[in-house]
Parts: sequence; C-alpha cells; structure tokens
Amino acid sequence: MKKRRKHHILVADDAPGILRTIAEILREDYDLSFAATGREVLELAAAADPEEGLDLILLDIAMPGMDGYDVCRRLRSDSATKEIPVIFVTGAVDEAAIDEAFEAGAGDYIRKPISRAELTARVRSILSHRELIRKQIEEKKLQGVLEMAGAVCHELNQPLQSLTGFVQLLGLQTTPDDPRIEYVEIIQDQLKRMADLTRKLNGITRYETVEYIENTRIIDIDKAIDEAWREKS
Repeated sequence: MKKRRKHHILVADDAPGILRTIAEILREDYDLSFAATGREVLELAAAADPEEGLDLILLDIAMPGMDGYDVCRRLRSDSATKEIPVIFVTGAVDEAAIDEAFEAGAGDYIRKPISRAELTARVRSILSHRELIRKQIEEKKLQGVLEMAGAVCHELNQPLQSLTGFVQLLGLQTTPDDPRIEYVEIIQDQLKRMADLTRKLNGITRYETVEYIENTRIIDIDKAIDEAWREKS
C-alpha cells in the first residue's frame, strides 16, 4: 500500500526566529521549505513539482525587496501557482492590512506572535479545504470520462447490432466448404469481442441511455435469424 505523502508547506519570513517557531510547530506533520525573500518564494513556487508541489504557503507581509502582498498577487497571476493557497503571517493589527491581504489573494491570516493552536488549526483548515476541492475536481473529471464512455458505447451499439445481424445472415447463406466462411467466422469473433467490451463499459458507467438512443431502433438479432431461416426454408 502506497504511503500517503505529507503536505508540503513553504514558510516565508525574513526573521529567522519566526521560521524556527513555525518549523518547531509543523515539522512533525508536514514537509517544510523556507524562504527569506519574496523573490525566493516565487522561484520555489515556480520550481515545485506539478504533481507533488506546494500545498500551502505561509507568507510574511513585511519582507525586504518585495512585500507579501506583491508576492501573493504574482502567485495569483501565474497559471502554474494561482491555485496554491496562501496564509499571511503578520504582525499588523489594523483591519486595512487584513483587507489588503484578502484582496491580494490570501485564503487566511495569522497574527504574530504565533500561537501553536491557531497555526495548526488554520493550516489544517486550509489544507482540508484544498483536499476537498481536489476531490471534487477529480470526481467531476471521472464523471465526465464515464459519461463519454457511456455515450460512445451507445453510439457503437446500433452499428454493432446491425453488423452482427448481417454477418449472421451471410453465414446462413454460405456452405461449410465455401472459402468465405472463414472470413465470416473471423468477423463474428471480432464483433463479439467488441460487443463484450461495450457491455463491460456499460456495466462500469451505469449510464442512462434514454437521451442517447431516442428515435433509434436496435435490431432484434434473434428475430432476424428466425425470419432468415423461414425465408431459406
């Protein structure tokens, strides 16, 4: 059984003491990376593995060169990083700073001095929400694939039924010593394999067929064969 990977969090702050505090609180439960400048944050986020990249960024607002607001805006403007959630870590107490944080694209904020209980709770909340969104997206993708598979099966059903019927009728019109009988048997075998595959796909998709077969008639193979025998006799 594949072991579930830890969430990967990038912690960005120009104060070594803050980095140490956050590391002590989170290092047992999460994989951590660290940055001291806004430029480093952008570089690390851009270089992260698309499949197992960053799950969260803890971002200080007041950093040299490029503040957290600008960093967050740039993350949001890049298609490769726009979905990474950001929690601002700030010593600001005024509401204007918090409002600007959300306007820049933050998902939450934590005030300094950092509380262990608050940090862990807010990190868990953001990551849980991210996992829920991921699951919903994957479920929608899977549903789309299943619906498409179901639609394809039903589009194939009519020609498969027709071909099967015609080949069986052709088989009735050939004698055992007719060289064409070998080709008829090959075609029948391949049609059977295709029919088995579509039945299996239909079983997986459990797709509602009504809207796809409206005004479509499916040949009754047994009835067609019976009629052919009567005509031949």
